[in-house]
Amino acid sequence: MRYVIMCMLVIPVILLGQIGWTEHVVRSNYQFASYVYAIDLDDDGDTDILGTAHDEDDVTWWENDGAQNFTEHTIHDNFDGAYCVQALDLDEDGDNDILGAAYQGSVFAWWENDGNENFTCHLLNPPVDNALMIHGVDMEPDGDIDIVGSTYWDGGMVWWENDGNENFTFDSIVYQNTPLWGSYPCDLDGDADIDVLCALSWLNYVKWYENDGEENFTEHFIASDFINAHGVHGFDIDGDSDMDVLASAMVGNRVTWYENDGNENFTTHIIETALLQPHAVFAVDLDRDGDVDIIGSLYGAHQYAWWENDGFQNFTRHTIAENANGATSIWAADIDGDTDMDIVGAACTADEIIWVESDQVGVEEGHVEVANSKNIFPTVITGQLRLPADRTYKVYNIIGCEVTPDNLRPGIYFIEAQGEIVQKIVKVR
Repeated sequence: MRYVIMCMLVIPVILLGQIGWTEHVVRSNYQFASYVYAIDLDDDGDTDILGTAHDEDDVTWWENDGAQNFTEHTIHDNFDGAYCVQALDLDEDGDNDILGAAYQGSVFAWWENDGNENFTCHLLNPPVDNALMIHGVDMEPDGDIDIVGSTYWDGGMVWWENDGNENFTFDSIVYQNTPLWGSYPCDLDGDADIDVLCALSWLNYVKWYENDGEENFTEHFIASDFINAHGVHGFDIDGDSDMDVLASAMVGNRVTWYENDGNENFTTHIIETALLQPHAVFAVDLDRDGDVDIIGSLYGAHQYAWWENDGFQNFTRHTIAENANGATSIWAADIDGDTDMDIVGAACTADEIIWVESDQVGVEEGHVEVANSKNIFPTVITGQLRLPADRTYKVYNIIGCEVTPDNLRPGIYFIEAQGEIVQKIVKVR
């Protein structure tokens, strides 16, 4: 226990290099692949992949067998103009359900998982024209998951209140009568209710709507000259405990983050200009060095990319994958269970769903470099902790007791290799 405490108190030094990437095709000829998401859908300890094919009207999931062999399962084969898909435990019964938006069909829906990945479709009423984005979040919050959606042509942001038994009551946040592309619900002002970010592509606006706690929303502008505002995401990018905003401008060809001073006054920081049609952007610590990096899909450049944060919010772009014609959607998750972040992507012109494997050293690889780096920044895992069999490891819990790595309970653990604490693990499920 004494050694663990010493490791936690020192300033970690991590030896990092450029991440190498290996592309794997999950599904080709997936007509107008529009969206991708990754989660352990079947609760077997590995990460599965979900996607939509707009022109096939399909919502699909690919089951990971633990060795990254994927079996395709169709959730819905007539979801007209399937666009967005996400997953979470909406009905709080211990399994993951699915949310989806169908653009042509003007439908928002959720699919109830019976625990064996048999899905029952529930349409949300009323139908809403040009359904585009969908999110599950506790808006009020009152302890259950509500549904937030956005619509394209009329710039609508709407939500359905869950009564706790998955009976949903419709309400509108705003209709802006202009095309809206990106939306993202988050607690932007830190007052314990959910606000909503949006990107208005024709008006070049990035805005947020403040929830007063009674689900009355007030409009605030973040940017008014962001040409063809497209993707938007809320995250604490600079680590100062307030929510910043990340956005992409598809015609403006730039990615920008807006620094929140804690009172929702935003300072503009351009990450990069002269990009070719950046589409989706998200914030994640991709290289596990304790600061927040950016990942994005570059539609016009046919690439997936990431911007490395040096810890002071200076960002350097690196290519993850090329020849992703019409790269639209991107997500980060540990697909191969080796405790580093991989990438999944959807490319609508290439008609492909892919995952891109990171070669960054993780727990499972167990290279000497990990021990030398003394990486105490946490790696988050779900399911079983898998360690390589070619060397000896010890696992300690938060109070310093050695435990078996099989069937760990949720909590904080430390991995020892060659007499050194080499990795901190946070098991969330």
